[in-house]
Amino acid sequence: MADTDKKKAAKPAAKKTPARSDRLKKLAGKKTPDNSVASTEKVDKKADAKSTKDTKKPSKFQEKLSKLGVKTKPNRKLIVIAGVSALVALLVTLVTFGVLIYKYKSEAKAVQIMAKVVPYPVLSVNGNPLWNTSTYGEYLFELASIKKFYQSQGQDLNSDEGKARLVELKQELLKQLEDNQIIRQEAAKERITVSAKEVDEEYNKLVENAGGPDKVKETLQNLYGWTIADFKEKVRFSLVQKKLADKITNDPNRNGTAKAKAEDLANQIKGGADFAELAKANSEDSSASNGGDLGFIEKGQTVTEFENAAFALAPGQVSGIVKTQYGFHIIKATEKQDDKVKVSHILIKGVDLESWLAEQREQAKLSRYLKLN
Repeated sequence: MADTDKKKAAKPAAKKTPARSDRLKKLAGKKTPDNSVASTEKVDKKADAKSTKDTKKPSKFQEKLSKLGVKTKPNRKLIVIAGVSALVALLVTLVTFGVLIYKYKSEAKAVQIMAKVVPYPVLSVNGNPLWNTSTYGEYLFELASIKKFYQSQGQDLNSDEGKARLVELKQELLKQLEDNQIIRQEAAKERITVSAKEVDEEYNKLVENAGGPDKVKETLQNLYGWTIADFKEKVRFSLVQKKLADKITNDPNRNGTAKAKAEDLANQIKGGADFAELAKANSEDSSASNGGDLGFIEKGQTVTEFENAAFALAPGQVSGIVKTQYGFHIIKATEKQDDKVKVSHILIKGVDLESWLAEQREQAKLSRYLKLN
């Protein structure tokens, strides 16, 4: 028994077997926290080394440029020089064309193209060279239209007489551009707008009366050199102008005095005063010297308001106050024949677009930058 116990004691101790979890970790290749940190450090070092290598190593294209003596790094000095050179070139171009425009009044093709891009001002109304202006591009467009029209009528603008007439036309054109500026500014103040639908409707009416779109296109090109788009822009402005004219003539603050005078004359006629004598003394129409006699008129000859009132009268009858775009009328019918009526009238002019424009021109600040000889 004692021997057996000794044998057991003499038997070497068994080697400690690793735990199951440790064996699984080794089999799965799972790293301990210390190993993980070490591995991350190695990866970071490799990434830094690669980044440094990539930064330092030039591309094959850069190497080729270097062999040719071309520097591949940005040169700030060259960039600044290039920018300044471009700016100087632009300024020289602008000044050159400015000289051609303001000194020589050039109408060359290159100048026409440049004037469409750069708004060289020819005049301003209530503004300065930067706003409320009409440009040289607009001026050339309108001038070309005028020349085209006169040439289509067989007039030679290159003759001595033609050249003199052309100078007058250029002065009239500048005045027209000023008037257009005044109208646009007042229309904007009054918030007058014209929609695309209104333009199309008016255009279609004109086309219908003129014989169709092909006929209109041909006529516009032959007479003015306009495209359909050019013509529609003209239609748009004419509608703006008409709306403004209606607003002006119907403004009681502007036309109160004229209306009061017309009403006073109407009351005198009702009281038995002689119509012809009152017309001679007071009418502002060219017919005043004839006692207001206009002779026979037919439908379509006068504005709608005047026509409706005149044809509604019986011979010898006198109308009340009739308002038209020309002012305040008192109409007397003297004779009727079928679809004609003989009338006389008294006209007291109110403030219409023409008289309003004349007043505005006196008050406006007008500046011209294009000096015509």
